[in-house]
Amino acid sequence: MNSLRGPKEILIASGKGGVGKTTVAASLSVFLAKKGHKIVAVDADVDAPNLSITLGGGKQKSSQKIRISRKAILDSEKCVKCGKCVEICQYGAIFQFKDETPTIMQILCEGCGACTLVCSVNAIKLKEKLTGELTVEETEYGFPLVTGKLELGEHNSGHLVTSAKKIGHIEAKNVDANLVVIDGAPGIGCPVIASISGANYVVAVTEPTPAAKRDLERLISVINHFNIPAGILINKAELSETYRRELERWIREELELPILGEIPLDYEVLNALTHMVPIIEFNPSSKAAKALLEICEKISELV
Repeated sequence: MNSLRGPKEILIASGKGGVGKTTVAASLSVFLAKKGHKIVAVDADVDAPNLSITLGGGKQKSSQKIRISRKAILDSEKCVKCGKCVEICQYGAIFQFKDETPTIMQILCEGCGACTLVCSVNAIKLKEKLTGELTVEETEYGFPLVTGKLELGEHNSGHLVTSAKKIGHIEAKNVDANLVVIDGAPGIGCPVIASISGANYVVAVTEPTPAAKRDLERLISVINHFNIPAGILINKAELSETYRRELERWIREELELPILGEIPLDYEVLNALTHMVPIIEFNPSSKAAKALLEICEKISELV
């Protein structure tokens, strides 16, 4: 049964894209479900969600449009072409040719409303715009998956992630789930911060390359800011033996964080992705699957 505080959140994060975060999230979700945990998965990589694909898709249960973005709209008939809105816009979203009516570039507009404040003739209004979509589907592994998908060119990705997590917790309550597994976005931007906020444990996925190490350091600084326990998972460990040893030393001695495990470079993972099946299901005897199963067991004990 769930505690009064609801299910625990496990976030799979990475400072850099392409290190295997979604592969880990998919396998961990399936492992926990087969272990007897009632779980809900949430794809919080709202700019490019693909956890559903990695899990083989599922039967859609519900879908809803989210409108939390606002855009400035100019009424050209009211406009007196004073240019004050052009001067006040900090995002370069409004431009004006000589004495012509200003033009608002919707894709650049952040909806801050500064232009509406300086317009003396009330020619500019803020209008709600479609931010994205939230879908809930039932996976073939028996647990719900909530996916947030940001509308092309829209901002407010952090708000959409928060909405996706809220739906995830509603689904968790409906199925009496004790765990919510979140596949976060790479980097340290708004969707990542929204994903980290409220998490109980973060699995930070990296690889033995200088770029991944640099981005991992930035990610860990954000995790530490929220004072959330975390562990490191090194994927594609055989990319560089020399750099892997240096990375291990740096994680233990400087970051002072535990290494949850290492996943060897295994092209069977690509075959699994091609077939849209988590590697631990596609080929449990593969090198990557064996390593992932051990790591998933360790994570399940931690949470």
